[in-house]
Amino acid sequence: MNKKEQHIVFLGIGGIGMSSIARHYLSIGTPVFGYDKVPSSLTDELIQEGAQITFDEDTTVYPGWAAEETTVIFTPAIPERLKWLEFFADFTIIKRAEALGLLSNHKRCLAVAGTHGKTSTSAMLLHILTEAGEDPTGFIGGIMTDTGTNYRLGRGPWVVVEADEFDRSFMHLRPEAAAVTTIDADHLDVYGSSRELRKTFEAFLSQVSGPTFTATSLSNTHRVHTPEAPIRAEDIQPDDGVYIFNLIIDGEKHRTRLRMPGAHNVYNAVLAASLANYAGISGQSIARALSSFRGIKRRFEFHSNKPVIIEDYAHHPTELNALLTSIEELYPSKKTTLVFQPHLYTRTRDFMEAFQKELSKTAHTLILPIYPAREKPIPGITSSALAKNIERGEVISKEALAKRVKELKPDVLLLVGAGDIGDLVASLKEELT
Repeated sequence: MNKKEQHIVFLGIGGIGMSSIARHYLSIGTPVFGYDKVPSSLTDELIQEGAQITFDEDTTVYPGWAAEETTVIFTPAIPERLKWLEFFADFTIIKRAEALGLLSNHKRCLAVAGTHGKTSTSAMLLHILTEAGEDPTGFIGGIMTDTGTNYRLGRGPWVVVEADEFDRSFMHLRPEAAAVTTIDADHLDVYGSSRELRKTFEAFLSQVSGPTFTATSLSNTHRVHTPEAPIRAEDIQPDDGVYIFNLIIDGEKHRTRLRMPGAHNVYNAVLAASLANYAGISGQSIARALSSFRGIKRRFEFHSNKPVIIEDYAHHPTELNALLTSIEELYPSKKTTLVFQPHLYTRTRDFMEAFQKELSKTAHTLILPIYPAREKPIPGITSSALAKNIERGEVISKEALAKRVKELKPDVLLLVGAGDIGDLVASLKEELT
């Protein structure tokens, strides 16, 4: 975006990644117009923050900004035949990933990538830098509990970016330092194979000018968590839903407390600490900031204690495994009902057996219709096919969910998925508490 950015249009503005960039432009006073298919809490907030948003393809509502004064940013999640794309054919139009790359190039970029855990890790890092007085900018793929937003505008030298592997988006970034959480087979509709996915991660890391940190086996990176690693976690102890551990940084021991359940989040915290340490933050400051970090909405988010109602974004078998392991640690003798909304037909097809294995671990599993997002149906890939080999599993509609959950009387209710399942939380909470 070399032109003077007088106006910005977002196609798919309600996406979590798109909305953070929209918030950036709104925060600096740039007029924003956007389209999305349906309203959401995010679009409501963006409208309150000053964006003009439409939810249909009536192009007559466009404010009339001239092409030479306007940049159009779109997400690959929107349909290829969207009327708005045709309408803006003569405008400068770029992908979200390119826009993020251009924005992050103006500061010292710290990037967090990985198929799981990148949102939590990048949010931890942003929180650490903020608490340390660095006044960072941040583009996060989730809503931070502390701030209620996925974006932070700062005047300091650092920008924290969640580096998304979907559609090879992170290849537009040129970070100074980076971390990779995990690399599991995912987005195979884009990559075709796990091997190609891994190659792309390695290509991304080759673009990093400084050090890279990882929890997985990648070449030319600094491994964390190993006994010999200069930055690692030791003496990890679960304590009433949180984890207490020693954070070791260059031989110094710092006792800290992480409010996010799950041992995997301790490892994410070590990656965030590694990047923060590179940015010059002391071990003491890092440990203190981690203790005050309150997490990410829809990442093991508590909504009620009786019954326990937890919402989580897990949409991959590995993420489900981490979630259910944490539930077993916290509530070993409690009856758990899992409500799962599969996300994407391709992901359901590619990991059918792995999903069935994980979804058989609870007392009851209720499966909602597949959330299609950008995809068209695939013959034979349905929630019924998924439920077929799940012990104590059944398919259910959104309309029938509350009644069925009430009949099951769970001690713990999990609402899980990356689609719009979060919209059901309030009504279920009202019904059950």
